[in-house]
Amino acid sequence: MNRKPTMKELVDATQLSRATIDRVLNNRPGVNPKTIEAVQHAYSALLVEAAGSVHVPKIQTSSVFSVVVQAGDEYNASLKAAAERIQEGLGSKGITLHVCCCSDVDDGEVIRLLNTQAERADGIAIVAKNTPAINAAVHKLKLNGKHIIALVSDIEPDVRDAYVGINNRAAGQAAGFILGRHLQYCTDASVAVIVGTLSYSCHDDREIGFRAQIRKTFPTVSVSEVISGNDNTQQTYDAAIQLLNNVRNIRAIYNVAGGNAGLAAALDEFKTEIRPILVTHEVNEVTEKLIINEKIDYIISQDMSQLLIKTVEKLQNIKEGNEYGTHTFLPIEVITRFTLPTGM
Repeated sequence: MNRKPTMKELVDATQLSRATIDRVLNNRPGVNPKTIEAVQHAYSALLVEAAGSVHVPKIQTSSVFSVVVQAGDEYNASLKAAAERIQEGLGSKGITLHVCCCSDVDDGEVIRLLNTQAERADGIAIVAKNTPAINAAVHKLKLNGKHIIALVSDIEPDVRDAYVGINNRAAGQAAGFILGRHLQYCTDASVAVIVGTLSYSCHDDREIGFRAQIRKTFPTVSVSEVISGNDNTQQTYDAAIQLLNNVRNIRAIYNVAGGNAGLAAALDEFKTEIRPILVTHEVNEVTEKLIINEKIDYIISQDMSQLLIKTVEKLQNIKEGNEYGTHTFLPIEVITRFTLPTGM
C-alpha cells in the first residue's frame, strides 16, 4: 500500500499554507481553481514518487583508525586505558581503534609508527611534538591522502585536517587564575612552571596562557622559573630539587607536563614551612593517588574517553566526506580530591 503524502511534504512542494492545503484536500469552497490544481498536481507527484521509491538499507562499512602517541609513561597508560573502555562501543559500529605509544624522546620512533599505521588505517590521530621532522612526515602522509587529526597537542595547521582536545592556552589561564587567587595577598610570592619540553605545542600554549593571566590580574605574583622535566619522573625530581634549592619563596608550582611522582617526591623531601600549591594536568593512576594523598592540589584535565570518541567521530566524518578541517574543543575540567571522576 502506497504511503500518502504528508502535510509537510505538500507544504514544501507547493509553498502554500497548511490551512489552504487542508481546504483543498477536504473539498471546502472558496479556493482559487489554480490553487486547487497546484495542490492536486503536487499530491499526485508525491504519490508517484512514493510508489517508485525502494528502501535500500544502509550498508555499514568497517573503519580502522589509529592513535599514535609520543608521550611519557603516565599519559601513554591513561590513553590506552581509555581506548579499552570505549572499544566495545566502537566495535558495535564496525570501528576498530588501535593505540600505539612510544617514548617522547625519539622523533624517529613516532615517524616509524606513523608510517606503519598509515598502511592499514583509514585515518590517524597523533599526539606528538611539533617538530620539523614530525611535521614533514605527517605532511607527506596527508599529501598521499591520509586523514590526520592532531590530538591534545597541536602540530602545524597545514599538515593536519583538524585538532581535537582542550584549548590549552585557556587551560593555562585557568591555572594562573587559581594560583593567582591563592597568592594575591602575598607580597613576595613566586611561582614556578615545569614543562616537559616546549616542542609540545600544548606545553607552550599552557605556559603562555598562565603567564598572561598572572601578569594581567595578579601583578604581585612573579613567575620566577621555567624548568624542564621531560615528562620523566627522575628528571622532574632532579629539576624540582634544583629549583627549590636555588629559588626562595616558591609558593606554587604549575606543572604543564608529566613526571608528577618525581615532583611530589621533591616537595616531600624539601621541607618548607608552607608546602607550595601544586597544579598539574591530566587525571591518571599517578595523579589520582597524589591528589587523594594531598600531594597535588588541582588537576586540570579532560575526559580521555570523550577525547577518543570525538576523535573517532571526526575521523569517520572526514572519511565519509561530511566534515572538513573543523576543530573540536573539549571542556576543561578542574579537579580536586573531592571531585575525582569515577571509572578511571
